[in-house]
Order: sequence, then structure tokens, then C-alpha cells
Amino acid sequence: MKGKLVYPYSNALLDYEFRTDHPLKPDRLKLTYLLSKAIGLIDQVEEIEPTLATREDLELFHSPEFIEAVVDAGTNNNPHPQYGLGTLDNPIFPLIHETGARYVGATLDAMRSIMNGASNAFCISGGLHHAHRSLASGFCIYNDVVVAVKMLHKKKKYKVLYFDFDAHHGDGVQNAFYNSKDVMTISIHQTGRTLFPGSGFIHETGNDEGVGYSVNIPVIPGAGSPELIQVFDEVVAPLFEAFKPDLLVTQLGVDGHYLDPLAQLTYTSDGYEDVVRKLKKMSSDICSLGWLALGGGGYYPVNVARLWTLFLAIILDEDVPRELPEEFKEVCIQMGYRDFPVLMRDENAIVQMYYSKEEISLDLARTIRRVKELVFPYHGL
Repeated sequence: MKGKLVYPYSNALLDYEFRTDHPLKPDRLKLTYLLSKAIGLIDQVEEIEPTLATREDLELFHSPEFIEAVVDAGTNNNPHPQYGLGTLDNPIFPLIHETGARYVGATLDAMRSIMNGASNAFCISGGLHHAHRSLASGFCIYNDVVVAVKMLHKKKKYKVLYFDFDAHHGDGVQNAFYNSKDVMTISIHQTGRTLFPGSGFIHETGNDEGVGYSVNIPVIPGAGSPELIQVFDEVVAPLFEAFKPDLLVTQLGVDGHYLDPLAQLTYTSDGYEDVVRKLKKMSSDICSLGWLALGGGGYYPVNVARLWTLFLAIILDEDVPRELPEEFKEVCIQMGYRDFPVLMRDENAIVQMYYSKEEISLDLARTIRRVKELVFPYHGL
């Protein structure tokens, strides 16, 4: 590494809260930070205070009319359902613009650090991959990923690989770069036939000069760590090596974990760790700019904390204890979380089966075969 890993964080990020009963709880950020600090990882990073994205920053992707609607929603409590504001997924709240701008700002700060020489950054508040140019969607108001990549491209059209293993398809990011060959988007997610946002099918491979640069691997409910690892080894790794990106950007949402309440995938910590280790090695070997890691989904806050802390430990080449620290467990209980895993890694996990292993394996084999037929020829594979 060229220097310490950059880690944007501030308690001001916790103000991004739609409602107290909304699935997206800012507690997950606070708990991730506290757990990473409790086991000594924050001492190994360059912690920075996130700034607010400016109007000019936001307009790198979002329309002026949409930004005005977000400001009006927060200032005057006016819903704008045509812009996805004031819906069940995206209720409006007084700080909706300011906190949304701070989330984008945190990711921009991480990207600027990489542009200025840092090799890696981990922005746990980032990864709001569902927001579109003029539409809030899926708990996402502004799309920090797209804004950050477009800021990078103002300097130079670097090649960017965006890899997303959130349970939900990264539709906002894909659609923003659907016509581009400078950004390859790869998303493995629960099939849109059974989960929001209802997109990310195999045939979505890009448009115009971007054909072959949008890659989707939908999996059926019950797919777990073996399938995640297989997709990485058979699809992601070959495309990574062929595309040779200057920068890796990852959306590391952990709502595909078997304990998460909003999806039906069965990933476990060992599968996640296998993939994150491979991402670390490949980004180090191939990417001249480095790796921008972002958070994403995850709706079981204590579980999110332990997984994102595991990911940070991998990026830093640090060990973690077998069990959550006692002081951290006490904080969880004080915050109202009483039923949570006490080990840093999943051991003897009992997962729910939606389909048989044979059905899951056969479906994935068909999917991978078709993805290779549609995409690999564009990359000499």
C-alpha cells in the first residue's frame, strides 16, 4: 500500500434515517465503526471526516430538477412521488438532502484520496446503488457510486471495474454506464424474478459501445457461499484479468447473508471472506489506482458490523478475535439488540433451503454458461 487505508466516518452519517421502523438503520454504521475500533482496526486506517457533496458534485449525475425536489422534500415536507420521494421505501425527513449529500461526500472524499495517491479506501456509508438520475429508489436518494466515478472521469477516462455482491441488483449504477466501455459493471444478486428491483437479468449486457460491459449473474433463493465463490472464479476473475481496470470499485452489501431479513440468499462469512481476499489480491496486482470499497445493503445491524469489520481486517491484513469483544456486546444490548451472533465468523451455520442443492447448482451452471456465451467473446475469452 502507498499509505494507510482511507476510512471516511462521522456520527453525522447517522442522521440518514427515514423512520425508526425503517429497515435501513444507521445503527449498522455506528456498530461497524465501534466493532472495528474495539479490535484495533481503526488505529490502522486514516480516518477522515466526510464533507458534503456540493450541488455541482451531485449534478455530475443527478438532474437539477431532482435535486430541487429532494431539497424541497426536506425543507417543506413535500413528497414528490414522481421522483421516488415520499414512498414506502423512501419516506421524506428533514435532513434528507443534507445527509444524502454527506453520504455522497464521504464516497467522493474516498475517491479523491485514491486520486491523490492512497491505494485503498473503505467507505461503509457508500454503495447507494439503486438511485437513478432523477429517481430515488430502494432506500437510495443520491447515487454516490456514479457521482464518484464521473468525478474520476472528469480527470481522465480511467477504466473502472464495478463489482457488486449485494443481494439486490445494482440497477442504478448499471444503467448509468450502460452505454460505456470505460466502466464494466458486474452484479451477482438474487434473481429479479423474486426480489427488488426486478432487474439484472442475463440478457442485460449493455448498449452501443457498452455491449459486453454490463454483466449480470442472477441466482435463485437459497444460493450460498459455494455459488458466490463459483461465480467469482468462473466469471468475475476472468473478466477482471481481461478488462485490466485502473480502479476497482466494489459494493459490499451483506444482505445476501443467511441471517438477513430482506433477501433469501444463504451466504456465510467464509464465502464473503474468500471473495474479498481475491478482490484484494487482484486489485493489488492489476489496478494502478487501487480499490474503492463501499458498503451497501444489510438489515441486521450487528451482523453487518461483524461482516464489514471482517472485510476491513482482510484489506488491512489483520487478524480478528474469534468472539465479539465483551464491551461491544454490551453496547449492542444497550442499543436494543439482544439476539445476535457472538462469533466474528459463522461456525456451523444452519441455513434455510429454498431449493435443493442440485437445483441451485443446475440453475447456476445454466446461468454461467449463458453469461459466458453473451459476454466473454467481447473480451477475447
